[in-house]
Amino acid sequence: MTGNHPSDATLLAYAAGSLPLAHAMVVRTHLALCPDCREAARLGVSLGGALLEDAPPADLAGDALERTLARLDEQEPLAPAQRVPSTIEELATGRWIWLGPGIRLMPLIRRGADGARLDLIRVKPGACLPGHGHTGMELACVLKGAFQDETGEYRAGDFAEGDEALDHCPVALPVDGECVCLISTSGRLRAHSWLARLIQPIFDV
Repeated sequence: MTGNHPSDATLLAYAAGSLPLAHAMVVRTHLALCPDCREAARLGVSLGGALLEDAPPADLAGDALERTLARLDEQEPLAPAQRVPSTIEELATGRWIWLGPGIRLMPLIRRGADGARLDLIRVKPGACLPGHGHTGMELACVLKGAFQDETGEYRAGDFAEGDEALDHCPVALPVDGECVCLISTSGRLRAHSWLARLIQPIFDV
């Protein structure tokens, strides 16, 4: 049982299919590890379906069929019931990049038109990420180890969520070796240190 979970708003957005792909991947990874949130997301999908059934019919736009056919080649949306990779071995399909002492990053989804990106990050116990803020949403699911920041302590399976108001300096804890997290961000980091400002343009964070 995990101790930190997505907000109700994030779970509802996930169930409605309105989260960017990168954010939805982090939520889905947490759901694979958390039966309670998995059930909450399932109920959200069911509730949305019931509301649609009760909604009055609406006239379709003249180009509705054309626009629907045009979307067939787009990336398939994520369904809450689908199984997703939830282990480091399944997710780590790229190359680890050095970000600083004890810190490695693996880009999984580069920043797209929706402004969101998805990364794996691994941090050795005691190593601290440079202090930073955000200009958009940040979601994280801990896959291994633990970290703490100004908002609390997060262990394997836990979900961390922040927005433009979040300013933090996460540090990996000496729990089960390295701390490995799946992280999605939209917007850019607001760097507080020279190191963070240095790596920001290099890695598009």
